Amino acid sequence: MDVELRHLRVLVALDEERSFTAAAARLGLSQAAVSRAIAALEHELGTPLVHRTTRRVEPTAAGAAFAGTARRLNAELDRAVAELRGERSRVRLGYSWAALGAHTTAVLRAWNRAHPDEPLRLSRINRRDAGLADGRVDLAVIRGDVRVPDVVDEVVGHERRYVAMPVDHELADRARVALADLTPFVVAVDRYTGTTTTSLWSDAGLEPPRITDTTAFEDWLDLIAAGEVIGVTAAATTHQYPRPGIVFADLTDAPPIEVHLAWHRSWRHPATTRLARAIREAYATGPLA
Repeated sequence: MDVELRHLRVLVALDEERSFTAAAARLGLSQAAVSRAIAALEHELGTPLVHRTTRRVEPTAAGAAFAGTARRLNAELDRAVAELRGERSRVRLGYSWAALGAHTTAVLRAWNRAHPDEPLRLSRINRRDAGLADGRVDLAVIRGDVRVPDVVDEVVGHERRYVAMPVDHELADRARVALADLTPFVVAVDRYTGTTTTSLWSDAGLEPPRITDTTAFEDWLDLIAAGEVIGVTAAATTHQYPRPGIVFADLTDAPPIEVHLAWHRSWRHPATTRLARAIREAYATGPLA
């Protein structure tokens, strides 16, 4: 099979830009060259990789999956070339929200001091897998149940749960609240990346509150700030997202949230063990935040 590296780089650019014109500009190629590269790759693989329309380019299911593989192959090759040349090779750490909370800056700075040739770069991607599935990151921070296909993970820390409330909420003057205190109110849940479900209450023998879904972390924050709902979140949120109009209170009787470091089953980054150790040590010596 005559699949070339340039074909893979063109596919990744096209998948991210969703435009032949934009992909060509990004790669410094002509639009015709991008089109020929995709056609050649489709011929070699024997399957369509993109849906072409007059306005936009969308990957097929096969195209999206192969673009993820292409990203990982490109990253592995770039890392190998950088190592041979004595250049820096980045470790891409994805997260959906809150990164490592209070530990984010300390872990980032300590890692980059200790590993100047492998700098850690954070990337926020609003998906449960934080970009692992399509190769946008090497590793990811995932909270709660991982529930991501083709991903391996290990627990690196725990975080207390907090209640996020509008500043004028009737519970807003409390530093600590209990699960039972929340049952009369509407609780917003991010259906894609959140860690809160009705089982938090039912497992404690309580009647669950009414739940309303949101589809992005920013929407969740906006609804709370607007005074429409309250939310339950990890302590990390209180550090990463101080927000005008929102106050946080410790949820005293809820179990802590597990923090996982995850990676694609077929692509384990060489820095995985070292980074997992660094994150575990940060959580072990600091608060559950």
